[in-house]
Amino acid sequence: MLYSMTGFGTALAANGQYRVEIEIKSVNHRFFDLSFNIPRQLIYLEGRIKKVIKSSVKRGALSVYVTVDGEEMTAPKIETNWAIVNEYIKAADEIQKRSGGKTWDMHDLLLLPDVFIVKEADELPTAIDSLVIEAVEEALSRLMIMRKTEGEQIYQDLIGRLASVERLVQKIAEHAPEVRKFYEERLRNHVAEFLRGQPAIDEQRLLNEVAIFADKSNIDEELTRLRSHLKQFHTLLGEPEPKGRQLDFLIQEMNREINTIGSKGNDGEISRNVVAVKSEIEKLREQIQNVE
Repeated sequence: MLYSMTGFGTALAANGQYRVEIEIKSVNHRFFDLSFNIPRQLIYLEGRIKKVIKSSVKRGALSVYVTVDGEEMTAPKIETNWAIVNEYIKAADEIQKRSGGKTWDMHDLLLLPDVFIVKEADELPTAIDSLVIEAVEEALSRLMIMRKTEGEQIYQDLIGRLASVERLVQKIAEHAPEVRKFYEERLRNHVAEFLRGQPAIDEQRLLNEVAIFADKSNIDEELTRLRSHLKQFHTLLGEPEPKGRQLDFLIQEMNREINTIGSKGNDGEISRNVVAVKSEIEKLREQIQNVE
């Protein structure tokens, strides 16, 4: 079972007093990363929300948005600082006396600093906790459905591309012995042309040269390791645990082997198949970046 790292889930929970809305968004990330946009009064719930989400999600960058409405709980309160207002009035009265009866404007008083105090909304009752967790669980469930659906599509694409890589690797393996035969024949012709009218070719020396070339261009070990990586890839796809990072590592190793095959193959047919394999591996790598 594969899960994508991208998804979205939203949910509502309400009672007679409060209405809670939760949104959870998830995108690619190498590790588990969780951020919150939550009312100040509910910050204490972050730990519980994280525990709920982490029980289902192992990797990805997630953003949780919590909105609460009801009972005017989110509205800030404005209070009058009467102590300082009284001081301003005393000062204004004194100014009025000293200025010979000039009056002061109430509007000016309201604009003076510290006349009003803006206070955050009161703490919410703990009864709202269950609403928040309920909504988080529902939003998470919808997020996981989306991640699973996309994961199934990625799985099918990966299986198809793996089959393509396996076919190309088989072609390379089947053609590899022909490279030595072609090199031996070409070397014989070149030497014969060079020694035309001269003594016969030293067969043993010629065979030694061919053996040296065959050893340098031998790709059996690389093909064996590449096939092993492909087999491990299939095995990991069938496991239930998150495997994105392991698959990414296998992709790197597959790239390493096919690059070595390309450098040692020394043949046009092998080179064409190597290019095709590298193209498929790159597409595998792009898909794996989105796997949990």
